[in-house]
Amino acid sequence: MIVKAEEDIELFRKAGKLAGFVLEEICKKVAPGISTGEIDAYAEKLITDAGAIPTFKGYRGFPATVCASVNEEVVHGIPNKHKVLKEGDVISLDLGVTFRRTVNGKKQDFIGDTAVTVPVGQVAPRVAKLLEDTRASLYAGIRASIAGASLDDIAGPIEDIAKSNSYGIVREYGGHGIGYNYHEEPFILNYRTGSKERLKPGMVIAIEPMFNLGGDRVKVKPDKWTVVTQDYKPSAHFEHSLLIIENGEPEILTRRPSEEI
Repeated sequence: MIVKAEEDIELFRKAGKLAGFVLEEICKKVAPGISTGEIDAYAEKLITDAGAIPTFKGYRGFPATVCASVNEEVVHGIPNKHKVLKEGDVISLDLGVTFRRTVNGKKQDFIGDTAVTVPVGQVAPRVAKLLEDTRASLYAGIRASIAGASLDDIAGPIEDIAKSNSYGIVREYGGHGIGYNYHEEPFILNYRTGSKERLKPGMVIAIEPMFNLGGDRVKVKPDKWTVVTQDYKPSAHFEHSLLIIENGEPEILTRRPSEEI
C-alpha cells in the first residue's frame, strides 16, 4: 500500500483531471450508429494531444486506449470499427491517462483511471435503474474512503446496495491502488471479506463497483480480454481514482467537469 510523495500529488491531480475530461468528452459521442472503434480513436487523440499516454494501450498486450464493454460485457471489451452501438444498448467506457517524467534517467509514471456506464438512447427501466444504483454504490464507497477506514468499510456499503436490489456482484474484479503503476496494492473488492487493511493519507486508490442484472458469475471470451456475464444479462461499471486525505472524504481526482456528486 503505497503512500504517495507530497511532491507528486499535483501530477496525480493532472492525470486524473485529464482522465475525467476525456471520459466526459467520449461519452458525448455515444449514440446509435457510432462504433466503439470511433470512440476509442477519439479518446486516444484527446489524450495524446494533451501530451499524455493512453495507459491501457499495450498494457499486458491490450490493443486499445479504451475498454468499451457493451451490454453483457462487464469489463475489458476491445473496441473495433465493426461494433456499432444501437438504441437500447448500454456501454461501459473505462480509460486511463499517464503522465510520464524522467528524473536522473529514470522514468516515472503518474496515472489516473476512471469509468462510467452510459445508455445508448432509451434503455429499459430496469437497466436504467441498474446504472443508477451502480453509480450510487460508487459514491457510497467514496464517502467511506477516509483515512483509517478498512477495505471492508468501503466494500460494505457497495455490497449493501447490490444486495438490496438483488444484483449480481462481480467478484473476480474490483478496485485497486493506483498511481505510479496502473495496478498497485491493495485489491479492493466490492463485497465484505473481513479485511482489516486500513487507508492512510496520501494513498491513491481506484474504486470500481460492477453490478449485474443477473447473477454474480462471469467468464472471459475467447479474445482473452472481454469479460461477460455468464447469463448474458446486462452489467454496469463505474470508477473513480481518489486521493486519501488527512481529514474527511477523499479528493476525487478523476471527477468529470460537469459531474454532479
